[in-house]
Amino acid sequence: MSISKSKNLERRLNNIAQEATNELNNVCGSSLWESLGFTFFDQIEDPKKVAKANFYYGQLQIINEIKFFI
Repeated sequence: MSISKSKNLERRLNNIAQEATNELNNVCGSSLWESLGFTFFDQIEDPKKVAKANFYYGQLQIINEIKFFI
């Protein structure tokens, strides 16, 4: 992969990660989930919010795995 394509991919992944982080902050009401991790979602009572939090947390995990390999 060329350097420009690699940088472009990294920029896109960072944008997606930032969007996922913002959504998690909105769903959880704070950034406390960042220090507690996945277990923080057990405290959320609304099942729709839990599902949304799981989705975005999963996105962040995938992004971190992709970044590890590039």
